[in-house]
Amino acid sequence: MDILYKKIQQMRQRPGMYIGKKSLLLLHAYLNGYIAYHNEINKEPNCFFLAEFQEYIQRRFNLYTTHSWADIIISFSLNDEEAFDRFYQLLDDFSLKVQSY
Repeated sequence: MDILYKKIQQMRQRPGMYIGKKSLLLLHAYLNGYIAYHNEINKEPNCFFLAEFQEYIQRRFNLYTTHSWADIIISFSLNDEEAFDRFYQLLDDFSLKVQSY
């Protein structure tokens, strides 16, 4: 994968250290800021693997929408903390599929 994937895996172990608590909304905001900063510093747009993850989530939930992957996961979860855990389950499934190609 890429450097963003490695950062996300670090956050999985200690979400409180990075975003305060287990929250998909906070994680999504952090990642958007990380990507914006990276793009500004490097003067080139890079969404890392998240564009492919967006497509995977849409296929997985059979939704074709302009809503973000985070919004989709949250809408299928009971609360934000459950959505955080579900995100990592889906990310694991996604990375297995990517590695098998």
